[in-house]
Amino acid sequence: GAPAKERRLLDAKNTVYSVKRLIGRPFSSYEVKHAQERFAFELSEGPSGGVLVAARGETYTLSEISAFVLRHIRKVAEQALGKECGTAVVTVPANFNELQRSATKAAGRVAALDVLRIVNEPTAAALAYGYNKTSTERVAVYDFGGGTFDITILQLAGDVFEVLATAGDTFLGGDDVDTAIADHMIERFLEAHRYDVRQDVEAYERLRAAAEWAKIQLSNQPDIQLCVEELAYGDGGAGLNLDYALKREQLEHMCQPLVARTFDVCEDAMKAAGLRPTQLDNVILVGGSTRIPLLQRMVAEYFGREPRVDIDPDLVVAQGAALHAQSLSAPARKAPFAKVSLKKVAQSSGAVALDDEITNVGDHRPLAPLPPPPVVRAARKATLPGQAPPPPPPASLDSMADSLADDGLLDAPTRAREPSYAEQPTRVGTLDFNPSTTEDASGLLMQIGLEADGGVEKPDEERSSLMVELGEDAFGRDSVPIDDVSHADVDLDLGSQAPATLRAALDEEVDTVTGAIAAVAAPETVPQAPLLLDVTPLSLGVETVDGYCERIIRRNSAIPAGQTKMFTTARDRQESVVVRICQGEDRKISANQLLGEVVLDGLRPAARGKVQIAVRFMIDADGTLQVRAQDVGTGQQQQIAIKLIGELPEEQIRQLRERHEAKLGG
Repeated sequence: GAPAKERRLLDAKNTVYSVKRLIGRPFSSYEVKHAQERFAFELSEGPSGGVLVAARGETYTLSEISAFVLRHIRKVAEQALGKECGTAVVTVPANFNELQRSATKAAGRVAALDVLRIVNEPTAAALAYGYNKTSTERVAVYDFGGGTFDITILQLAGDVFEVLATAGDTFLGGDDVDTAIADHMIERFLEAHRYDVRQDVEAYERLRAAAEWAKIQLSNQPDIQLCVEELAYGDGGAGLNLDYALKREQLEHMCQPLVARTFDVCEDAMKAAGLRPTQLDNVILVGGSTRIPLLQRMVAEYFGREPRVDIDPDLVVAQGAALHAQSLSAPARKAPFAKVSLKKVAQSSGAVALDDEITNVGDHRPLAPLPPPPVVRAARKATLPGQAPPPPPPASLDSMADSLADDGLLDAPTRAREPSYAEQPTRVGTLDFNPSTTEDASGLLMQIGLEADGGVEKPDEERSSLMVELGEDAFGRDSVPIDDVSHADVDLDLGSQAPATLRAALDEEVDTVTGAIAAVAAPETVPQAPLLLDVTPLSLGVETVDGYCERIIRRNSAIPAGQTKMFTTARDRQESVVVRICQGEDRKISANQLLGEVVLDGLRPAARGKVQIAVRFMIDADGTLQVRAQDVGTGQQQQIAIKLIGELPEEQIRQLRERHEAKLGG
């Protein structure tokens, strides 16, 4: 990256950087509009609503830009290992949504990599920190990276790494500190020479580079002085220089509001986990900007303890990803893993000094056998708010197999630490279609369209192109919610009443909370691999009526997770239907991130309300969305298509991979 950073000072318009903030975002989003004001390179809208980058007469998708980085990393690994590398574990910010994760997976495919798993960066850091430990503790991973911020609360119990809650801001990071310093430089230059450097993108990038250097130096020393030569030209072509001095106190005044924003996110995560900051055992810092002394002091003040500064914040995520990649790539090995090499780093008073390594890579001494990981995770819900829950008891493999055999439900239970919707007020409204009682092939009765007093709402023929959800599962009884007002959820008990063929088809190849353990045959054939139990960072929802959003899978639910929703046709002989899906916590779909559309085609011809479709929404272990649908009446699989905003079709991915190979030679 160093040559590219130097090239950025000379050719800013053709040097692309910080696309991690933009990958997977629609071109129409606020973040992209804001980036256009800051970035020197050109951004444009792609055919599917994504973002394209223009450089040297060609356009590139952001997945393709990321693929350049992944391909280079692949070559570095191949040179170090002396063999070809075709698989990888890729880490992403914990708060990435479905569009961003899908775009990251596409980048791996363009780089000719088989992405085994998408892992959240804080989870990977916790894996490196807690690997090969036998203690039980709660930790917070405070990840202040270059472009994003994440906070994740985890429970570590031996080789079980359970995420309790996560939150983040994908547009907050060290780049914002650099921008604050650069803006201060611009003000000083404007006062001295009456010229705004932002008018020259090349000059502005030079200031950004100088600002980053100043930030790094002020982590180790109290003040700095620098000179940016010939930043602009005055009368007669004379060069205008910027002589700039900055003290650590001034830097702290600039970045204090940015660091303070992170604790609003931390408070959100702590509330979701049901804990107070002082109830944590350790705080792990991730990201180079966590070396800023002010940040370390503010973190210590918020959590009531000094953060761990003896782990390199630049490497800990990569080390955790490497550990997880090893466990995925050798599932049948009986040998224990090598220890991770963590460099001890002294960061007191902002000083950075590498010490000797505390462990050695390749140490294959036998490890003490560990009990099978627990899978019954809902037991901890019985603890009082703010009370430290005890670690779950280990479960035997036999009990795991029994619980899996008895699980015939369509919807696996998911953990959600947010307040129940049943505990919140509800405003009752009406729906705009006729009430009816339908009975599907399973004998399940559902009523739709009844008012609170039993009255009937008249149909609206203009909405005949929409699909109507059935029963209380769709709208929380018969109400249409308003902003900031939630409703009670009533899950459809399809597992006990639907036909066996329907249950089998919908449950086919679906991971549940215990699905990660289902393939365990015998302890002696399985390596001592860590078990990661992660959560979904954002709620998944579908559009209902009047622009409202119905949550399907709630934020901080354990993944893999899935929920089934029943839909029916809204007019006679309806052949297809479109369901808009989104991620976010607002009740209005316009305030959430619209992901795209789920299109159901080829519906059998029938009268309105006679065709009932069971749609299964699933979030897999990577945090990415999968959808399946089935006609309840016939048991036939329903044709379905997911059209995500900015998604790259298969043919385009193949073409991009071929272009990469032609440019870079394989």
